[in-house]
Amino acid sequence: GGTDRPAIVFAHGFPESWYAWHHQMGALAGEYHCIAFDLKGYGQSAHPTRDEADYDYAHCATEWVDLFDSLGLDSFVLVAHDRGAVIADHLCAIDGMADRIRGYVRMQQSGNRPHSEPRPPHEFFHSPEAVPLFESGPLVEAAYGVIDRPDGGDSLVHTPIADEDIDRMRIEIRHPGAAEGMSASFVSAGFDRELEERMNGLFGAMTMPVLFLQGRHDPGQQPHEYDTVTDEVADGRLQFLDAGHFPHLEEPAAVTTAIRAFVASIDDDR
Repeated sequence: GGTDRPAIVFAHGFPESWYAWHHQMGALAGEYHCIAFDLKGYGQSAHPTRDEADYDYAHCATEWVDLFDSLGLDSFVLVAHDRGAVIADHLCAIDGMADRIRGYVRMQQSGNRPHSEPRPPHEFFHSPEAVPLFESGPLVEAAYGVIDRPDGGDSLVHTPIADEDIDRMRIEIRHPGAAEGMSASFVSAGFDRELEERMNGLFGAMTMPVLFLQGRHDPGQQPHEYDTVTDEVADGRLQFLDAGHFPHLEEPAAVTTAIRAFVASIDDDR
């Protein structure tokens, strides 16, 4: 898409890269200027060590502002998934950003209730012991359901993800330095802390329309946890898809349809 078209910015989650959005970008590029980027430490981004850079989510949000400023993005729709949505939540609270973000599609991140079990082991993910697992272990297979989970838990995936997408993710997370970067990025992760931050200001700063777009079959994010989440923001909508934790890869057309309809509803309201 060209810069004369309305912009949509895509932010991925864990363990992914910008490529996780290629289905949506390909489908929407004729209508919108689509932008996706690797989170700091992930994929093909820079991979500073945990001693060289600040990976705190709130700080990363300020770096996003610098990125969007450099791209001349004064107005855009934000689509964020999983860990990317945690940073996006902080972005909405930065001075001036609520006016620039026309709408926010928030995918597969807890709302106004505690995250249910199973909870990903954030503390372990941030430890040096996780780095070799990310480098050579079955991280993609465990996340995308290619193999049975070692803990015997339910798969995060409800609808099988295309083999070519899984193969690409294996490549993306094995770029030199990405394993250390992904581990470092969990420095401020914590479901209880994140819930407190949302309830004590981040939700209140979301004055733009917000679509909570969830896979109803994510074992760690049950639909009942979102019964009242739309009450926390000024203009909240809630939509469930027949998918697990990765709807954009499991049911890409349904996610594209939801994004397109949401953006159209924003335009209708203007």
